[in-house]
Amino acid sequence: MKRSLVALTLFFSALAVTLGDLKPNDSSAPILQYFAPVQIAPRPGHEDAPNLTFDQRKPLFTITSVRQLIPHRDGKGVTIILNEKDKQRYAELTRRFKGRLLICVAATDVISIEQITSPAENGMIEFSNARYTGHIARYLRRRFGM
Repeated sequence: MKRSLVALTLFFSALAVTLGDLKPNDSSAPILQYFAPVQIAPRPGHEDAPNLTFDQRKPLFTITSVRQLIPHRDGKGVTIILNEKDKQRYAELTRRFKGRLLICVAATDVISIEQITSPAENGMIEFSNARYTGHIARYLRRRFGM
């Protein structure tokens, strides 16, 4: 009887650790949100720059928890692993926006514009200086206490 109880306890503990999602403990604000870019008229002196904005009331995809956050060896980048539900939603979004831009918002002052070159089916999103998203990696490291 004791062995069965211990085995069940270990099984459910392992299951909770494996299936439990990570959430930042600093607030209930979303971790990341993705938006469709909206073209705006060029500002004087910035005619050659991409002039884009987004409607913050209409996120296409919101991430509130992640399965795992993996720091890169360089101590700067991170890779997030999405939970199953978000993995499917992100894959659908990247299929829909293949060849187009998406705006990734981590905070009001931490924003990135990403070119979707192919669908992301594996549920992993990398943020690093090599991908010009090092500022989002720094934000995620700080937010998750890394």
